[in-house]
Parts: sequence; C-alpha cells; structure tokens
Amino acid sequence: MRLGKEIAKYYYTAEQARKVLGIDEQRLQYLVRKGHIRRTNLPTYAQGVYLKKEVNDLAEQTEAIIIAQVAEGLAFRKATVDDLEEEYRLARVIFGARADTAEIRQGKRAFLEKNPDSDYHLYDEGTFVGCIHLVPLKHQAILDFLERRVGAWLIDPQSIEQFEPGKPLECLFLDALTTPGVEATKRSAYAAYMIVKLVKALADMANRGVQISKVYGASRTPTGIRLLKSAGFKEIQAYEDGGITFELDIMNSDEKILRKYQEAFHQWTSQQEGKATPRKTRSKRESRSTENGEKE
Repeated sequence: MRLGKEIAKYYYTAEQARKVLGIDEQRLQYLVRKGHIRRTNLPTYAQGVYLKKEVNDLAEQTEAIIIAQVAEGLAFRKATVDDLEEEYRLARVIFGARADTAEIRQGKRAFLEKNPDSDYHLYDEGTFVGCIHLVPLKHQAILDFLERRVGAWLIDPQSIEQFEPGKPLECLFLDALTTPGVEATKRSAYAAYMIVKLVKALADMANRGVQISKVYGASRTPTGIRLLKSAGFKEIQAYEDGGITFELDIMNSDEKILRKYQEAFHQWTSQQEGKATPRKTRSKRESRSTENGEKE
C-alpha cells in the first residue's frame, strides 16, 4: 500500500512501521492490542496506518532500553595500532586462522595508519568484546571489493580517503565483530551499541561538514546479512556461495538511526548558507558601486 503525499507526512503503513521497529507482523499486532501504538483506519485506505510520532517514539524507547541493558561498564573508542592484537585474536576465534594472516595484519595496520577514524573498539569492564570498521574509499576501490577483485584488507591504502568536508564520501562497512564468549542476546546488544555509537561519531563529523553519501557492505554469514539488512542496507547482488553485497544511501535513507547524522549535516549546510548570504549581498553592492563609479 502506498500513501498519498500528505498522509505520508504523518503516518506509516504497517510495512513501514514494522521496519522502523524491527519487528514482524505478529509483534506489531501485539503492540496494537496492548495499546503501545494505535492503528488508524482512514476512509480512503483499506489497510490501517500508524502515526509516525508514536512509532518513532516507541522505536527510540526500545533502542534506549536495549542499550541501557548493556551500557553500564561499556567503553567505545577509536582503536590504535597498539590495540590491533586484540582484533586479530577475535578474528581468529570467529573465522579461524584464515582471517589472521600476515597479509591481513599488514592491511589492517595500513588502514588504521592511513585513517585513524576508521576503526573503533568496544570494551566491557575493560575486556575487549567487539570492533567495527567504516572506511572512506575511492569509488573504484569499493567496486573492486564488491565485485570480488580484491579482498577487504588487501585494498591499496592509497585508495583510503579522510573524513574531511569538501566532497561527498563513499564508505565501506568492513566488519562488526563481537565476541562469541557471551550469550546471543548480549552479543546482539553489543553490535547494536557499536552501531549507535558509530552513527553518533559520524553525526559529530557532520557537525564539521563531513558528508557521507553512501555506505557499501558485503557478507556471507547469516549474522552479517541480518545486521546489514536491519541497518537499512539494500541488496545489490547475491552470489551462489551465499554472499550478498549491499548499499545504503545515507542522505536519502528513512532509517531512524541515521536521523541524527542527517539532521546534523543539514544544520551545518544551513549555517554555511547563512554565512555565505552577507558575502553575496556585499558582492552585489560592490558591483553596483563599480558600475556607478562610486566609492563606499
């Protein structure tokens, strides 16, 4: 069902509401029965719709509850070269020896040295429990990775960009690893916490004018695929071995988790336009003065 433009300003369809909340149809109907959100039946629509404000508020409350369950004792910070040994060990535990070769180690170190803002680690009471990587890259390097011409950590470091204002950046979402040494629900909470904190870090960059246009990713594991889909990534291509490549249009996505980044960047853009206006006005005055042979 597609909503009219005016109705869509205020309401979600059931499919949209489920996506924002990250739940299935059965859970949505349960929330309606319990009065947590209301289904509204409009005269011109056969199916019920849901107030955006109610759905968004509930989604934010749910996210806050999940994060609060694990947040105490957690520390999320940029990784340094000295921290990489912990990352290597976690990769070995999850994927085996193939994920910790000399070539991969060299690649990870080169990535971090070229862009210190691309790798973040999560600690629980001082114990390393996860890492997440988002690397800005030249478009051709991203294509080479997505089309499987080069492995993730074998990309030429010269293709790595910096998180600087001045041009739209494309990023590769490389990893979101969490320790398998805890129960599944806590591990999922670790992943959710890292994503929320990463988006906050990106919003801080947006306050400085850093524009991330698109993020790409790939996975062949059920956990990785589920993580990318839950974050709003759209499937680009599926391979016979189960691998899938994904794309996320950051500036045009309606994913709630990206709102803070989008709002921060739009606010920065508005501020820059406001600063530019007086200069444009002055330029016109000066032009008129010159034409009239006058001096200020």
